[in-house]
Formats: sequence, structure tokens, C-alpha cells
Amino acid sequence: MNQIVRKVMLFTLSACPLGRSMNSVLGEVRRCVEGLEFQIVHVDVDTDVTNHYRIKTNPTTLFLDLHDNELYRFEGLKETEVTLRIMEQINEESLRIHAAREENQENEETYVIYLVQNETVVPLETSYLNKTSVKAPRITAIKQLLQTRIKGYINPFPSSTSLELVHFEHEHAEIVLRVDRSENHLDKDRMKELLKKTLSHFGVVDVELILLTR
Repeated sequence: MNQIVRKVMLFTLSACPLGRSMNSVLGEVRRCVEGLEFQIVHVDVDTDVTNHYRIKTNPTTLFLDLHDNELYRFEGLKETEVTLRIMEQINEESLRIHAAREENQENEETYVIYLVQNETVVPLETSYLNKTSVKAPRITAIKQLLQTRIKGYINPFPSSTSLELVHFEHEHAEIVLRVDRSENHLDKDRMKELLKKTLSHFGVVDVELILLTR
């Protein structure tokens, strides 16, 4: 059978567990298909490529030909056997994209985060310019909290803090952050409190915070 699919691209957010699971699936697919090129694109980092392929949902998997033309795509997570079957159908030319997609549009999103002022936790409204059409409100709210610095307010997260991974299950959130090894006197309880309040707008009532060092 002619191998039409020559490349697979995975578009996902860098901290998304669903995207990481799909990355593992595609790793298994690559071991089954000889000569298959693979590329992972973090939509919150490489916005130009994301917009070029008009990605709307996290995660999205694209199948491309030798000239990087899109043949087919699917959104979300699929198991290895299903993904291999999709590739087989594309190579048989029984599966193809059917409709053109609208261009991505920039959007200004508003998030309420919580910082500390005069020993009191207070809400603050922040704006985020989303340069793609991919929306991830909970992850974006966390990043807004980590990055926001306003005179007169205390943010207990060191400026070097990065979001490594999140996992949401019903009303529970597990959040993995990475901080510099040199950071001392981290107020983990205050961090958890601000994360919990910030995510309460999305129905989260319990937060487990894991801190890693670099």
C-alpha cells in the first residue's frame, strides 16, 4: 500500500495531560510505521504554526503528506489502534478532510485572579491576548496568576515559576509547578490558597500543589 501519510503533527498546550497522553500514543504509532516524521507544536508558544493550520482545539492531531499538506485531522485523545486505523484509511484514500476551516482570530480574554494586599487575599481582573483560537481557560488563569506582578500586591509565586502539568478531575485540581532550586522561604500554603480561589471560578474546590525544582 502506498504510504501517503508522511508526517504527523500534534498541537497541544505544554501543560496539558491529555496532550501528553496523545504524545505517548503517537510514540507507539511511530514505532509501528517506518519513516514517519513527527512534530509536536505547543499552541501557547508557537502561535504562527498553530494559526497556519487553523487549529481550534487542544489537542489536535494532523496527518500530512510529503509536502506538508493536511490530509486529515482529529481532536482529543484516541488510542494507538484507532490512530493506526485512521492512518490506514488515509493511505487507502477512503478518509480525507471535508471542509475548509475559518482563519484563527486573536481574542482578548479576561480572568479574575487573586493576590495579596495588606495581608488580605483580593481579586484582580486581568486581560490575556489569545493569539490563536484555542481556548484553555483554566490553564490560562493559572498562568495569569503566576505571571502577574502589580505594585502594592504580593504574589507568592517566584517570577521564575513555570507551569509543568495540570490535571483536573471533577472539582479537584492537581498542579505541578517548577521553581528555581535557589528559591527559599516559599509559602506553599498561600500559593495553594490563591490557586484555589482563582480556580474556584471554574468549579474547582480542592487543589493539590506539587513543587519541583530546576
